[in-house]
Amino acid sequence: MSTFDDMKKVEVDMTSEPIIKIKDVSKTYTLYKSDQERFLALFKKPKNPIIHKALDHVNLEIRRGESVGLMGDNGCGKSTLLKTITGVTFPDEGSVEVDGMVAALLELTAGFSMDMTGRENIYLKGYILGLDEDTIKTIEEAVIDFAELGDYIDQPVRTYSSGMRVRLGFAINVNISPDILVIDEALAVGDAAFKTKCRNKIKDIMESGVTVLYVSHNANSVKEICDRSVYMKKGQLLFDGPTEETHLVYLVDKRTAQIEKRKKRIAKLEKIIREAKDGEDIRKEQELLPKHRKRLEQFEEDLAQYTQELEDYRKEHYGDEPTVSD
Repeated sequence: MSTFDDMKKVEVDMTSEPIIKIKDVSKTYTLYKSDQERFLALFKKPKNPIIHKALDHVNLEIRRGESVGLMGDNGCGKSTLLKTITGVTFPDEGSVEVDGMVAALLELTAGFSMDMTGRENIYLKGYILGLDEDTIKTIEEAVIDFAELGDYIDQPVRTYSSGMRVRLGFAINVNISPDILVIDEALAVGDAAFKTKCRNKIKDIMESGVTVLYVSHNANSVKEICDRSVYMKKGQLLFDGPTEETHLVYLVDKRTAQIEKRKKRIAKLEKIIREAKDGEDIRKEQELLPKHRKRLEQFEEDLAQYTQELEDYRKEHYGDEPTVSD
């Protein structure tokens, strides 16, 4: 049984003021081919720069106590959205309002000083998170006990293994009594016993009514934790609804795109074979074509299955009522 199977669900007041408000947020990055090109861009405007729109007019509201999953393929904008919420980066357009302290299980070792001890870094990280010294003192021993670093807690962090640094970062973030907990992929670190300890701590935090934002490629874990999820693609928020429905919308959209891509590959191979001149070696194309056709057939079967499951879900939950457009 999963750690989260028997988790007590928090009652969410959907009429309350949102704890997170994201209004028409966009974020654009300039991509460079090399470090040299990036350096030169400090002095003169690059010619024909590659512009990547990580977020494209995103709107999202999350209320206190909600657990919301973020779904989408790599590069869809999930991590950038989380970074705007945690204050790591700022939007080019729009606004992000966060009413509470955020603990982010993202880059757990960010902000550490390698020359300071683990204990000193507890204070440093606490100051960065906006805590005063008295508050940090009250959580100091809890962090030390949770991290299980022994005498290393008073040694410079540069002497730690990467795993030890991550354990310390994790221990700090889960013991600061956050209002919002942001989790990206990894729920736990270390050996099996410590992983169980981490998952139990996260469960306790969630049951206390903390707002949770969770990113994972594991759909089952998202379903365990989040009643609501959003699907992002190419920087845009395409769908927002119950996690099971959002996952089906994602699968239908993904298979549809894969089918179109596979059809183009097949058409290209068929053209090469059809237009081949006498004596031209097309054995590779002839071998690949049936494989692509078989893969296309599987994708089409998957799409039919996911589409039917989505229709059945909506009929069961909404009846003849109109659903949110996807």
